[in-house]
Amino acid sequence: MKLTEIEKAYVNSSWQVKRNFKIAEDLLTQIDLSNVKNVLEIGCGVGVLSSYLADKYSWSVTGIDIDSEQIEIARRDQAENEYLKFVEADATNLPYGDDDFDLVLSFDVLHHIPDWVGAIGEIYRVLKPDGFYVLNDLAFSSFLVKNFRGLLSKFGGLFTVDEFSHQLKVNNFDVVYEEKANNFLLTRDFSIVSQKSPNTSNTRA
Repeated sequence: MKLTEIEKAYVNSSWQVKRNFKIAEDLLTQIDLSNVKNVLEIGCGVGVLSSYLADKYSWSVTGIDIDSEQIEIARRDQAENEYLKFVEADATNLPYGDDDFDLVLSFDVLHHIPDWVGAIGEIYRVLKPDGFYVLNDLAFSSFLVKNFRGLLSKFGGLFTVDEFSHQLKVNNFDVVYEEKANNFLLTRDFSIVSQKSPNTSNTRA
């Protein structure tokens, strides 16, 4: 689901970009990066985090976003090269083969996707066995999910942290690290580092 102009201004702000850099670095300390070469960022926006990771780690990083305007800006401002490229694509129908990536990241993305369960399935599919999925996102209170999921689901993904963790496990991800951060009245930030179970290929429960 494409963001509104107000949402784009927020997620592309310098404050949010610096926040994502810090969160990414903190979460990456939870995993062994020695075998990471090919990386996919879901919902890359204007591509700043993808560019940062490609520059710092010399990874081959692909940033995808469903919004063609965001991808156009990313290509204009971040200079695609042998380590960095941007693709307009839907997280629920990724244009990649099975087991293509060592690491997938998504930051504040899944709660914008009505079929967030399908997106997790696609992330699983394109990750290599033992590959990592690293995310930071916004979850909702059990009250909001229970009473308003039907009404609001067409506007984005409505889930609790526990529901999200459960869906990862259903898809044969092992949760390596989980952190619940700011807790507001109806929402809360959370981060999870998960790993695709080895020897499962693309057979899910």
